[in-house]
Amino acid sequence: MDITSTAGRLQPGVRLIDMDPVVSPLEQLRPWGRRMRFRLEQHFLTEALRKGCRLWVEDRAKGMAFIERGRQNFRAAPRALMAAAQTEAVRVRDVPPWLASPPVPCEWFAPVKGEPEGCVFYVHGGSFIAERSPRLTVMVSQFAGRANARVFAPDYRLAPEHPCPAAVDDIAAAYRWIRKAQPDVPIVALADSAGCSVLLAALQQARDEGEVMPEGIVLLSPWVDLSLQSWSVVAASMTGTTGSSMEALALMAHLYLQGGSATDPVASPLFGDFSGFPPMLIHASKGDILYDDATRLADRIRDIGGDLTVRLWASETHMWERTNSSRAKESIDLAADFIQRCLA
Repeated sequence: MDITSTAGRLQPGVRLIDMDPVVSPLEQLRPWGRRMRFRLEQHFLTEALRKGCRLWVEDRAKGMAFIERGRQNFRAAPRALMAAAQTEAVRVRDVPPWLASPPVPCEWFAPVKGEPEGCVFYVHGGSFIAERSPRLTVMVSQFAGRANARVFAPDYRLAPEHPCPAAVDDIAAAYRWIRKAQPDVPIVALADSAGCSVLLAALQQARDEGEVMPEGIVLLSPWVDLSLQSWSVVAASMTGTTGSSMEALALMAHLYLQGGSATDPVASPLFGDFSGFPPMLIHASKGDILYDDATRLADRIRDIGGDLTVRLWASETHMWERTNSSRAKESIDLAADFIQRCLA
């Protein structure tokens, strides 16, 4: 999964920045020490998804109960972790008093220090079937503090009980609402993993309806092709460089699509139209199973003459911004700087 071939095709307007041009021998050995753990994660995740899909087909009530138990485990968080979400931002469940009620449930995050400038419209990942995790909540609070912006984090209906395009419709409605509620406030859109598909499809829909685009877009480890045509999906599954697998992604996509086309732009915005989109930033890892989704998206933006910056790390995990590491801080700080510049 070398970037050289892709980088050679990039034209002015699409900038690729290699964050690890020289990888130390210690860093080269590091993935081998994690491979056994990744294999175990692949096994348990795939088995859980197999059972969930089987129960959903055989008995909807039992299938939904099994999925909900998984979501409860996903929501569980140590008290110390949730306390960390309050160090850089104030988390508010209620809508600010000067705004009307949004069309979907949401949360707001405001920086602890300073007066926020602008708004970040955040769409969480979760493989289309889970809500925002506690670690993502910590990450969102870090973005609010470091970008010095108020973050609007709408929820969306989850699969399998609400298949595609329910999530896209919810986020499109939330985006239209925030634009109408704050017409003079600059907005940057932020999403991670599967949330990138939901966000980009919603923005394509909003643009087609004549809505104003955000001032910028930030995508972290984007999943934008549910047909799984990216070579990295196969390679990472075979080599064990990630905690997910091609089968696991296929099962997640199945629960989300439920018979819909995986190449329909409302499901896989990679195949949609990006004309009129604002400057974009993508952060991805070469070791991630979805690495080629990022580079293929860069090709699509290049083809229309768009403005995109892609930063690539050598061997980070999928959505490493959730972790408490120096590389996570580096990625968030760089993305927050991009957000600030777009809001300005």
